[in-house]
Amino acid sequence: MLARSQVPSRMCGSRHASIRTRVAAGFPRSSHRSLIRVPDIATQATAEVQAGQQYNHILTCIMDANPFLGEGSKQAISTAGMMAGPNDAKVTLLLIEEPGTKTQDPEKQMENLTWHLHDKGCRNYAFISQETTQPASVLVGDKADEVEADLVVLSSEAIHAKYVDANQLAEFVSCPLLIVP
Repeated sequence: MLARSQVPSRMCGSRHASIRTRVAAGFPRSSHRSLIRVPDIATQATAEVQAGQQYNHILTCIMDANPFLGEGSKQAISTAGMMAGPNDAKVTLLLIEEPGTKTQDPEKQMENLTWHLHDKGCRNYAFISQETTQPASVLVGDKADEVEADLVVLSSEAIHAKYVDANQLAEFVSCPLLIVP
């Protein structure tokens, strides 16, 4: 082992001091990094969808009063449109309005929703507009059962903004739930 005076000054940092400590303690010195192969999650998900995990009816919940839609709403709609497009699945957009939150321009909002679905190749869709006084989680569960949805897509912004309680969603939604960032 080299004495400290023989070690170049650029190597006297804490990182190299810890290497010297490990070597002095009897641990082997490792100069290479081992690679761990992690399967690509997107590739796995695509393979599963192609292998038969297809959805026939996707319920997408929108809790956005902005007619031009927030980023979370755009992400949820785009995800639902992409998942529905290749399978020709039906997408039902559930527009939830809580008391005190009215959309300023509903026609513009519908136009934007339609554009996002068409942009992702989805042509089979429907709209349900619902004003609610009950918790939105219960409404989402009821509508998922009513339209016989195979999948519910929701933006995480709705959960972070406390419009929806994630624990209640898990309790009331009887099909898979996809929460997108």
